[in-house]
Amino acid sequence: MIEVEVKAHAPQDQGALEEKLVKIGARRVGEEFQEDLYFNAPHRDFAQTDEALRIRKVISGASEKIFITYKGAKMDEVSKTRKEIEVGVEDSHKVADIFQNLSFRPVATVRKNRIIYTMNDLIITLDGVQGVGNFVEIEKEIEEGEDTKEALDEIFATYSMMGIEDGFERRSYLELMDIH
Repeated sequence: MIEVEVKAHAPQDQGALEEKLVKIGARRVGEEFQEDLYFNAPHRDFAQTDEALRIRKVISGASEKIFITYKGAKMDEVSKTRKEIEVGVEDSHKVADIFQNLSFRPVATVRKNRIIYTMNDLIITLDGVQGVGNFVEIEKEIEEGEDTKEALDEIFATYSMMGIEDGFERRSYLELMDIH
């Protein structure tokens, strides 16, 4: 699966932003807290190869889900489009222990509050990232081998409808924390 994603710094007035989202047809579908523990590999430096390996804990209401995610290098110069492989797991501590026993080392934890909207097949999130700031992410999943241009055009058109024309950010939250 390819995740076509573009992130932008969020405008100051989140209430006005949410009103614009509803006005353009987006539907609020939830809120969650995410805690991502990132690892680096013993055989290559993910900061150099632009890859990521993380354990994500998602807390929504009373439920908690845990995922392992691998993200490949970014595929273009304008977005955060990359290959993504994700699988659910039961115990984040045991997975972290497995990784560390294989000489993967934890490098940082990113915590964020996320408000989630959907519009057609786009996922639009409003992220408050601890120690980093507020962002809007718009993403669309496509099959490997599909052209990303159509998805990127749709994402940038949606940003335009939201009144966001600049402030785009290709760096990950981990990169924005400046921890490697």
